[in-house]
This record gives sequence, structure tokens and C-alpha cells, in this order.
Amino acid sequence: MRRRDFAVSGILLGTLAAVLLFAFWPRSGLASRPVSSVPELLSEPAGVPGAGLVLAPDGLGPVTFGEAEADVMATLTELLGDPVEDSTEDCGAEGGTVRWVRWANLTIAMQGGSFSGFISGIYFPPDSPEMPIRTADGVGLRATVAQLTATYGDRLAWLAQENGFGNRVDGFGIDGFDVAHLAATGLGGYVEGGREEGRVITFLGGRPCVDNGP
Repeated sequence: MRRRDFAVSGILLGTLAAVLLFAFWPRSGLASRPVSSVPELLSEPAGVPGAGLVLAPDGLGPVTFGEAEADVMATLTELLGDPVEDSTEDCGAEGGTVRWVRWANLTIAMQGGSFSGFISGIYFPPDSPEMPIRTADGVGLRATVAQLTATYGDRLAWLAQENGFGNRVDGFGIDGFDVAHLAATGLGGYVEGGREEGRVITFLGGRPCVDNGP
């Protein structure tokens, strides 16, 4: 399955329209099946669970947005091993080329030679164990809305509602991050199942695709 344009300007991306597309893009790294078919956490990855990575507004633990592509790849490959997917695609009319690299349920984006964003979600092929990567506040995939709101309180804002796999999903942002208008730094994501009883299905950070076109 070929990756779609990750350009957030028009759609996700209208998850990543709003960038839902981020969350549900049938890019090659995302599986086109409902959450009910995705298995629960499998075994932990080799080494430290989560490889010591943290979902952060400025990057992933030891690697930060804007850092050189070669340095980011060296660090993450040392922590996670070889990626299961590595490809490039155009980013909109004027955005140039984006490189997408995936390990299990984590995909990073690199544009213009530097690390520009990431997406961690449950809609990925089960080709490797799902990594239990969380935010610095301990919130990870499948966290309930109650856990999300209890942790972030007024720092959390609901910003978008999109369709995915026939279901409505709600986008959220933390500390002003807007999933419909991604910024160079920041953290947000998507919840499936409603703003009362739903669970987190996607986290996204930064601006994976910068389309400079009209």
C-alpha cells in the first residue's frame, strides 16, 4: 500500500483536513483495518521497554526536531535496531521530499535533511511488537479520555473531529498544539470512541510535512 501525501495543509493530515489523515492514512506504514483487529501489546521490544524514548513536544527523548537526519537515524537505529520501513514521497506542491522511517508503531519524518515530526499509533501492521512509548507524564496509546484529562487538565484542548474507518475520531492538542494546523513543535493526537469514553489511538508531534505551496 503506497503512502499518501502526509501534507497536513489539506486534510490530516483534513489526523495529521485536519491531520487525521495523520492518524488514519493508509500510507504504507498504516494498516487499513479497525482498531478491534489490532492485537493488544505484544512482547516488549529487545532491550529497555520503549527503548527509553519519550513522546515530547520537541522530539523523541534523545532526538529533537531540527536535528540532522544522519544523527537521528544513528541514535534511533542504535536504540531500536534497523527500521522495518524506509521510503520517501513528495510533500505537497512546494514541500519537497519527506523521508518516512518506521519502527513497529512509530514513524518519524525527516524533511530538508532534519527530523521534523513523528506519529505513534495503533493502526500499523503487526510486523513487530508495539512499543510502549509514553509522554513524559506517563500517557500512552490506549489511555482513556479520563486518564488524558486527569493528566493534562486545562492544558488539553479538543480541536477536531474527523472520520476514520467509518468511526468519528477526536483530535486533541496539549499546551496549544493544534492537530489541524501543525507547528514545528508540539504534541497532540487522536481519540477514538468519543470525548467521554474514548481511548487514545494516535500521538503526533511536530510538523512531519511542510508544504510551502498555496
